[in-house]
Amino acid sequence: MKRWIMLVGGLLTTLEILWISPHSLAAASQSPLANPPAKRSFSEPVYYRNQCIVLMYHAVNRRKLPGDVITPQTFSEELSLLRKDHFNVVTFNQLVHFLAKQAPLPPNAVLITFDNGYESFYRTAFPLLRRYHDPAVLFPIVSWLSPPHKKGLFHSMTWSQVEQMYRTGLLSVQSQTFNMHQGMQTGPTSTSPATVARAYNPATGKQESQKSYEQRVLADLLRSRKEIVSHLHERSVVGFAYPFGDYSPLLVQLLHQAGFGYLFTASYGWGNLQSTSPSTIFRLDVGTPYVTAPGMISTIKWIASLTQRNPTWHAPSQYIQVWRY
Repeated sequence: MKRWIMLVGGLLTTLEILWISPHSLAAASQSPLANPPAKRSFSEPVYYRNQCIVLMYHAVNRRKLPGDVITPQTFSEELSLLRKDHFNVVTFNQLVHFLAKQAPLPPNAVLITFDNGYESFYRTAFPLLRRYHDPAVLFPIVSWLSPPHKKGLFHSMTWSQVEQMYRTGLLSVQSQTFNMHQGMQTGPTSTSPATVARAYNPATGKQESQKSYEQRVLADLLRSRKEIVSHLHERSVVGFAYPFGDYSPLLVQLLHQAGFGYLFTASYGWGNLQSTSPSTIFRLDVGTPYVTAPGMISTIKWIASLTQRNPTWHAPSQYIQVWRY
């Protein structure tokens, strides 16, 4: 996916970008609680109907870094072009109601999601979202919020910062586990994400039993949900982002048991229709340094068009992303 996004982005760099000066960008980043403008809803032109393209981001940093990092300038350009090109940024609840066949979506619908819970979302990304009155979904690693997790440049937010943003009404806070966003040893020389791994004990040379795996994972999922509900007094915590994109039928079963019904993948980009399984909600990874703002817009339209041509395509029953950690 990353290769064809990079190709599209490279071909489209000559397209017009709505410029935002460094001064205005800095001003937008001063306070996450500055008063936003009123949100506009667009009905024309229509690129696609009855589907939603979900955008995935991780970190925002002024330095161009490898991995899932985007600069504030690029993120600002992307939000500007979404508005300029008449896309409708929808809320998490709008997507849920759409997938549950309870309400339609506006045309050209996109959902903005941020994973992990890095402080750069609070400091830089959220003020820009407020500038355009665009809602977003945050999937934090809940244990990182208290005390804040620190890892190089990627410091996490605090609960106080999350609560400030949540009170604006623009942020939906869902889950990316309490503390399972990490690798786990599955054998003498092998590892896998903790959400799908059966832990290996080097002392005994054995893996944990299925019962022990289910107890460990379910306890973590329930704790993550309880923490979010407790801090935000919000009971509609039903969304979950698979760490590293990995999932299995058993993990899906445990998530449903814990109360999570809307599960977000890191699968190759595809549009989400009303027929899309809520257990495999597709996302498009645009929060990387080689994706340009015009390239993102072009890719959204392309993916929406492919989805309309092949609406019966479904994710495989078990999607395994390349484990690189």
